[in-house]
Amino acid sequence: MADIKEKNPSENVSASEDINALRKKYLKADITWKIVSITVFVITAVFIFLVFRKIINFELYVTSIIVLVLLAAIFTCVYLLPHFLKMNSKYKAYTTRYKELFLKPILEDAFNDGEYKDFDKISTKDITKNSMLKKAKSAIANDCIKGVYKKIPFLRYDLALRYGKKKASSNCVMIVAQANTKVKSEVQIVANNFKIGGMDYEQPESFCRILSSDSSFDSKFSVYAKDQEVGQKVLKNSFINKVEKFKAGGPFALFIDKDEISLIIRRNKDTMEASVYTKVTKEKASKEAAEEVKIIREWIEILDDVGY
Repeated sequence: MADIKEKNPSENVSASEDINALRKKYLKADITWKIVSITVFVITAVFIFLVFRKIINFELYVTSIIVLVLLAAIFTCVYLLPHFLKMNSKYKAYTTRYKELFLKPILEDAFNDGEYKDFDKISTKDITKNSMLKKAKSAIANDCIKGVYKKIPFLRYDLALRYGKKKASSNCVMIVAQANTKVKSEVQIVANNFKIGGMDYEQPESFCRILSSDSSFDSKFSVYAKDQEVGQKVLKNSFINKVEKFKAGGPFALFIDKDEISLIIRRNKDTMEASVYTKVTKEKASKEAAEEVKIIREWIEILDDVGY
């Protein structure tokens, strides 16, 4: 098992100063944008109120000119000012540096053949391979961790899914472990409080629901399978007991196929992201990265213990 290595304390201080300097550059631009935008919106609201209440009366052409000026100011605040302040490039420079210095070394050293990428694209074909996500139109992956643990290759990433015309949002963490499960058809194990795409997960068509021999497990999870016999084979007592006790940091579901097991964890926020409004430290970043490493390890240990 690869150990998590720590850098020299003086290097950590230097890195923290470097990253926080970048954070302040973005924060200054962000505050400037918000102050200007709020000022413009307040002036617009006050003008509309005064005109509506007939407290002020201008000639029609004067009112029209003021309205046009205010609309131009709003357009500038929403679309042009962020570009002028270089907010996107400043934020990217800050978060990229944060992840390169604080997260990447820890996450890569934690696993054999460890590899970390801040951002990656996932094709629609890769998404729809997992029937639990087949309704998603597209996905963006970030904080991708690739490695091997207990001789089991895996890929972990934060997955932002888009359904219909909705904007993609951080929806879940996904850990895909390559394992010879020997199942002939897919099986799904879903926590009863698990949601995907903002909706409760429903029993898929052509799947039957299967009960285990453990009433406590059945009260917390629903198991769906295309083939009842295959589903029953997956529900080993040793496996479901470990699944029931597993702490994933949120409601989760399992997708089990012949050559992989996908763990999908529903989270309320994107993990391992750099804070903008508070000072970032090596210690805080290391703790958050270590928590993700712990979840990956504990999950793969479960798969290893039951013979996957």
